[in-house]
Amino acid sequence: MADQESRLQRYLAVIQRANQIADSTQLDDLLDRLLDLIIEITEAEAGTLYLYDAATNELIFKVVKGSPAGTALLGHRLPANTGIAGYALQQRQPFFVHDVANDPRWNRSLGEMGALRLRTMFCVPLMLRGEPVGVVQVFNLPLEAVDEQEELALIELLTSRLVTEVEKARLLAEAQQRERRQQALVEIVSQLTATLERDELLRRIMNYACDLLEVEAASIWLIDHEHNDLVLHIAGGEHSERVEALRVPRGQGIIGHVIETGETVVVNDVHQDRRFYQGLDQRSGFQTRAILCVPLRSPRIVLGGERGEVEGMIIGGAQALNPRNGRPFSPDDVALFQMLASQAATVIRLAELYRETDSLFTRIIDAITGAIDLKDPYTRGHSQRVSDFSVAIAQELGLPRDQIYQLRVASKLHDVGKIRVPDQILKKPGRLEEEEFAEMRRHPTYGMEFLRDNGLLDLELLRHSWPALAQHHERLDGRGYPLGLSGESISLFGRIVAVADVFDALTSHRPYRPPMPVEQVFALLRRGAGTEFDPECVEALIRVRAKGKILTQDEREQAAAPPVMEQDHARTVDR
Repeated sequence: MADQESRLQRYLAVIQRANQIADSTQLDDLLDRLLDLIIEITEAEAGTLYLYDAATNELIFKVVKGSPAGTALLGHRLPANTGIAGYALQQRQPFFVHDVANDPRWNRSLGEMGALRLRTMFCVPLMLRGEPVGVVQVFNLPLEAVDEQEELALIELLTSRLVTEVEKARLLAEAQQRERRQQALVEIVSQLTATLERDELLRRIMNYACDLLEVEAASIWLIDHEHNDLVLHIAGGEHSERVEALRVPRGQGIIGHVIETGETVVVNDVHQDRRFYQGLDQRSGFQTRAILCVPLRSPRIVLGGERGEVEGMIIGGAQALNPRNGRPFSPDDVALFQMLASQAATVIRLAELYRETDSLFTRIIDAITGAIDLKDPYTRGHSQRVSDFSVAIAQELGLPRDQIYQLRVASKLHDVGKIRVPDQILKKPGRLEEEEFAEMRRHPTYGMEFLRDNGLLDLELLRHSWPALAQHHERLDGRGYPLGLSGESISLFGRIVAVADVFDALTSHRPYRPPMPVEQVFALLRRGAGTEFDPECVEALIRVRAKGKILTQDEREQAAAPPVMEQDHARTVDR
């Protein structure tokens, strides 16, 4: 009777422990505590626990106890028919091994128990509704630990109680992984609308790929039509900086095959695939074991208006390398990486369209300012220099990047109104008559009319930056033109361009005078600070000049000129 009560109390204690373990929803913690309890019940020295992957028919080494050497195998996969664990899975019932070391089913090559001298083993398959979930092995337990039916029943009760929780925890972990992946996709899509920094976005996408697919590296390859090869443009993961800019001849390697055919390719052992291009590993020092490669297919983009649409095309490829713990790529990995690659292709194509549009806009602005130079050859390069000087002043004042870009464009257009000023006034070498000077003073107004008549003031870029054009001849004391604005009514853009404009005008060649020395111009600007010029803008100009960010017309031309004297000297020596 006392033995029965003792046995019952033991049963209740084990069930209570099992219920406590079942409270955990973290798979790794649950498995760890389950193995601890079975080792305790069987009085074993060590143990291992494998989970079964039905998709690949493999056992995954998840937990080891009592063998430090075995921790190196965590995450390792082996065929489900291998070793004693595989045998237990096939038999679907627990069994005892009296002499592990001499059992032909024991897989010694794994070395999971390291230096532990093995004697006995008890192996328990974890089953749920007749299907395998995993295998538990405990080592060096006493012979009498599981020699009674009641003891076997206790272990079976324990495992059947917890195997359901193991499966729940595994399903929860998979659901959490899918949720993380979905959240990452949502975040990537939201970032597409927040920035046009192509490479920054692409690097984020590849880093997401490394994290979510749990791979060692991920990369984007683009077609270089000029050199007719493929270039590794962006990489994520370990040592990414070492592999960027590597090249592969077009059509070669697994990446070349994918880009040429548009197929998705999964190779879990690259050395068994003849398409694998080993030269990359040799040059980068990275060792590729498995690869998932998908084409970068840019989507069809409707541009709107009369521009029509841009057809989709393959512009490159993306690859993920080496799943961690030696696992193969899963169908979920393939689906996720295809979605990430699709987002990357969209980023690349939109960035290209934006760059083309931005380049066209910049060239049109340069063409307009070039037309001004053609009308007034004495001010050749003036618009570009004033733009450069204005940007340097704005940077020194700490203006944000978006405002600096707006100022760069608007300041370049500051003299666009001179297109309407008659040539005989612009090109007159001597002093202007009063009427001629009055016409010249209208050029800011003409410039505003030019912008308005051509719809340029409707652009976001010029909607707030037009004062750089309209106010660059206004003075703080109200004696400027064309509107006689004063003080705070003159915008910061207008004040910056006023200083940049005067500095360049005085340090450049004019038909009626030579350029003034820089120090003399600084003295003139400082004398006018507070009445004509904004003092902060004047001092900012002087500081950036000292930093070497501003060069006068002569200095620029000298820097751009070829070293003629040295070449002539070389010819003399040759003779």
